[in-house]
Amino acid sequence: MGSTSQSVMMTEEDKSISSSNSLELESSRKLRPDQTELRWPWWVTGDCCGLVCAFVTNLLHFFAYYVQMKYVIGPWFGVVSYSGIIYTTLMLLAVISHNMCRFTNPGTVPLTLKAPEPLDRQLKHDYVCRRSGVIKPPTAHWCSEAQRVVVRMDHYCPWVNNVVGMFTQKYFLLFLLYTFLCCLFSGITLSGRAWTCSRRTRFNNYGGNFADPGLCNPKPADIILSVLNFVEAVLFVLFTGCMGADQFEAISKNTPYIDRLQGKRGKVRPFSENMRDVFGGEFSFTWFLPLPPSAEARTEFNRMLWDTHTHLQKASAEYQQEIDGAPTAHGVPIEGGEAGARRRRNGASPNGASATNGEITVDGPHSESTETTLAE
Repeated sequence: MGSTSQSVMMTEEDKSISSSNSLELESSRKLRPDQTELRWPWWVTGDCCGLVCAFVTNLLHFFAYYVQMKYVIGPWFGVVSYSGIIYTTLMLLAVISHNMCRFTNPGTVPLTLKAPEPLDRQLKHDYVCRRSGVIKPPTAHWCSEAQRVVVRMDHYCPWVNNVVGMFTQKYFLLFLLYTFLCCLFSGITLSGRAWTCSRRTRFNNYGGNFADPGLCNPKPADIILSVLNFVEAVLFVLFTGCMGADQFEAISKNTPYIDRLQGKRGKVRPFSENMRDVFGGEFSFTWFLPLPPSAEARTEFNRMLWDTHTHLQKASAEYQQEIDGAPTAHGVPIEGGEAGARRRRNGASPNGASATNGEITVDGPHSESTETTLAE
């Protein structure tokens, strides 16, 4: 009778603890991670190379704009012309996209979102950052330059002085696109000017409907700056073109760059669906504008974090039960005991997954075929 009463009291106590844990989780969810992370000014100041590269990137855009307006577009068509307006628009979109990518939080996991304890060693390895102790959703990685765990991290780019992650990949792609178009535009206008002036000189025809007759009579400063602008255009057309192709390959495979290096692969999905994840919503003109992260992206970010956190909480609770039932040596649970052997033999993971061909598959969020494969 006393044993039954004690069992009932323990059950009620367990329910009370479980209820308090649920209330704690729900109250913490009210502090939406997207609000706590995106509302603060973000600037990676610990990388000197990134600070210099980002400054030089803006400087090169303004240099090209000055050369084009002063020596090419201005004298040829006029500053206030279709060509001038088009190039100005492209340059502004490139610079704005660059600075939005630079000063926007890439999607960092809040430092307060720590992983529960205890956890199975393999789950801790895959879902917990060993440097900061915060949860690490699938596709999330630690960035040494930013000193944070970033969701859907592709890579750190010194040219934008930031991590290309969940909230910055769109800006990065727009920066590459508009920089590519600016350089292509500059290369075409400079080549066109050289060809037109050489043709007129060859036929001794110095006339023409130019805004400035001096277009084909360049001064030394004009020649030097135009050559530098042409070299810049060629180099960065190649650079941004290659970077853009690499980014679209990663999007098509639904696998960020770091995951590809680690031999991982994302869930196979249509390319259009992957593009919607990056640019937000259905295809529209907003895809081409450096607007703030969409509501869909914010919701997905929150869901990834809380799904992972809930996943780990359940695994932690089940693992604690196994530890309580395992034999101990000097108060330390023996992993090789009956409970541990049963887990390995039956393939049972702390979260109720199963083993197949020597591997444990865990029903993890946002991973390949909604599963994450963990080596045993």
